[in-house]
Amino acid sequence: MIHKIAIIGNGKVGTFLAKAFAKMGLDVSVYARNPKSASQKKLSELGDDSDLCIICIADRNIAELTKCIPAQKGIIAHSSGTVPLEALDSRHPNRGIFYPLMSLQAHSDLDIKTIPFCLEASADTTLRDLKSWAQALELTYYEINSKKRKQLHLAAVISHNFSNFLYHWAWQELTKVDIDFKILKPLLAQQVNSLNSKDPLLQQTGPAVRGDQSTIMAHQELLENPELADLYQKLSTLIQKSNEEKL
Repeated sequence: MIHKIAIIGNGKVGTFLAKAFAKMGLDVSVYARNPKSASQKKLSELGDDSDLCIICIADRNIAELTKCIPAQKGIIAHSSGTVPLEALDSRHPNRGIFYPLMSLQAHSDLDIKTIPFCLEASADTTLRDLKSWAQALELTYYEINSKKRKQLHLAAVISHNFSNFLYHWAWQELTKVDIDFKILKPLLAQQVNSLNSKDPLLQQTGPAVRGDQSTIMAHQELLENPELADLYQKLSTLIQKSNEEKL
């Protein structure tokens, strides 16, 4: 069973996972090129005796790093949503993916058991070990290959990162007229709570669906930034076309 864990990287993801696993009673060590505290170790101190080594660094550096560290006797995995399994150097016999589908903060109190983890491995035995370990910790996990994980990451960026920018946009518009953004929270919560396995387009509402051009034009007149006014129009047009196709 996996017990001794080495985490490479002391950013948001690495710090969150290290704290969460330590809280579960696992033996966790954090390694980084530039340690931030006395409890962290220099990357040069990394050995080969961990049961699981999780790489939590920038995507662009993962492949090169796996060529430089000692060949791991246990499982070596990365936490990226886009880097393929093949990026892990073949010197490591047990290669895998341990991707948390969540926007993690270093000092968040989020329950790790609520996070969906995407698992993949270079061999059936390695995947079985990862799944058995995840089950023992009561983690939520899905077996998803690199091609599907890349598509999943795209969907996560669209639904989470892009929507957050739209929240920011809405916040800006409310700030102009001194209205607290929290007035929108019940509406937003209703939308999220209504999501299920069906296409969200089936629940689309608003002036674009109704073909209410007068409201759309009135909204655009309120938008002082021409780029945002153009984006509003493009989104409205896409919603209208999608609704027509649905019908």
